Amino acid sequence: MIMTFAGALLIGCNQIHAAAWQPYSLKIMGYAKKQRILKYDGSNWGNYEEIYENKYFKDTKSTKYKYNHQSRVMVIRYLNKSKSPEVNTKYNYRKLVFHGNKRQPVIQYYYKLGNQKFQFLYTIKYWMFKPIKY
Repeated sequence: MIMTFAGALLIGCNQIHAAAWQPYSLKIMGYAKKQRILKYDGSNWGNYEEIYENKYFKDTKSTKYKYNHQSRVMVIRYLNKSKSPEVNTKYNYRKLVFHGNKRQPVIQYYYKLGNQKFQFLYTIKYWMFKPIKY
């Protein structure tokens, strides 16, 4: 009975740590030799690149991320400084879904602006200098 309790306690601690928001920087993703866009949604990508990326998704010290090892999903949280009525929330989110191996990952990108659902942006295959940890 003691071993079961200790095991449950250990699992509980890991889940708490996995659910904690960690500071985000672009350096944690590594550096790619080359990349190829495999799939994209033209309307979402156009709006995101022209308008949303510079206005709502800037990397600052308050940018945090969570990563789930089982599903290989990373959620990045950006502080929303805009007070416009269509985006009246504290945070905006980007979701990265990892596929493939760690040397040549395929990553699907999504974004969530305000209270909307996650919108698909694009899928990119990377060839990395060093394997990523995600």
